[in-house]
Amino acid sequence: MNPTVSTPLPWHQTVFAQWLSRQHSERPAHASLIIAPEDTGGEQLVEAMAAAVLCESPTSEQHACGVCGSCQLIAAFSHPDYRLLRPSIMDMAHPIEEMRPEKPSKEITIDDVRALDNMVNQTSHRGGKRVVVVYPAHKLNRNAANALLKTLEEPPANTLFILLAHDVQQLIPTIVSRCQLVVAGAPSPESAVTYLNSITPNPRWAEYLQQENGAVMRVAELIHTDYFSIEQNFIEQLSRGQDIDVIAVATAFEKHIKDADKARLAGAPKTIDMATLITWLQRWAHDLTLMAQKGGAARYYPKYAQAMAKTIDNAPASLAIQVHAWQLELARERRIADHPLNIRSWIEKLLLAYVALI
Repeated sequence: MNPTVSTPLPWHQTVFAQWLSRQHSERPAHASLIIAPEDTGGEQLVEAMAAAVLCESPTSEQHACGVCGSCQLIAAFSHPDYRLLRPSIMDMAHPIEEMRPEKPSKEITIDDVRALDNMVNQTSHRGGKRVVVVYPAHKLNRNAANALLKTLEEPPANTLFILLAHDVQQLIPTIVSRCQLVVAGAPSPESAVTYLNSITPNPRWAEYLQQENGAVMRVAELIHTDYFSIEQNFIEQLSRGQDIDVIAVATAFEKHIKDADKARLAGAPKTIDMATLITWLQRWAHDLTLMAQKGGAARYYPKYAQAMAKTIDNAPASLAIQVHAWQLELARERRIADHPLNIRSWIEKLLLAYVALI
């Protein structure tokens, strides 16, 4: 199979065309900051931008041709004038084994930024532009952000920086001010379902998209795993209210999380961990709050609205207030979800807190 380069997804075609027009104008940007919701195709968009700039035989619309020497080098992860800066933990499943990190980081470090020096201060290897893609840009740690800022303040000639972030508020303002801002929105539910059906027809796409806040690319990846069946099993346990078997659920989900960790080390996509489980609890708490306020409808798990209503009827009148306090506690637990605590005991604690509410 021939290597391929990324192309923007249908809902990003207009943004892509507008950006290309700017880059081919008399005043192209030396740095662009793309703002796109997480897991909605932003990565494909910025990679398509890079490929279009580096392509040696672009189409009539200035898109990357996908077959020239430059495009093939990009697809093979070996283009000398292209650099991708991202947290090394995102390369755990890299298709080239030698490029998988031994000590993965969740941040973009100052060493990653400094490694650009040789590239941006030399003549282009293929006689064209040099492109640096940074994503997620909000994962730059403070030292890395300051180092990149210095480069953006005095940009090297013939070099384009493309940054991708999910929330502009997470970036230092001085980096934002040095970039052309491009807002790439999420797809409509209808567009997302159409796209997903073009990959694999499934009558439950709309339901999964609702549960995952419209994160279409994450849904497309997770459908090939046991994520949704595990989530459904967990939510069914929560729907039992006081009848939930806390110890059995904690034991089962400890195994699920450990199995997922092992699979990820072998290159499988991320499915569940403690952060995921806490997120499910937060969504359940959100739905309970909406319904307890009389008139609200379940946002994430409408299939379990009847079970929630029963729980609310049997709970104290102060349930909404108590669930709000629980949500704050879950937010605190979510912030430490990466800490190596005893998983089973942690899950038991979370579930017992839920049972105490109802």
